[in-house]
Amino acid sequence: MQNFKYLIRQKLASQLMEARKQKGLSLQDVALQTPLSMNMISLIERGGNLSFHHYLRLIKFYGKKLEFKLIDIK
Repeated sequence: MQNFKYLIRQKLASQLMEARKQKGLSLQDVALQTPLSMNMISLIERGGNLSFHHYLRLIKFYGKKLEFKLIDIK
């Protein structure tokens, strides 16, 4: 079974990339408006093993909130 943190990072990565693209922003646009570098944003969007506060910076920048929920197995 895969590591829990890995699974969370992978799920967040795809959603953060989608949020950026929906806003029509490039990696450079986001880097210029946050304290994160383009390389760091790219790493986050690939699910890199970074401190969670880096992920939170992007979550907040995109005006999102993090929510966990349990769903029934079908």
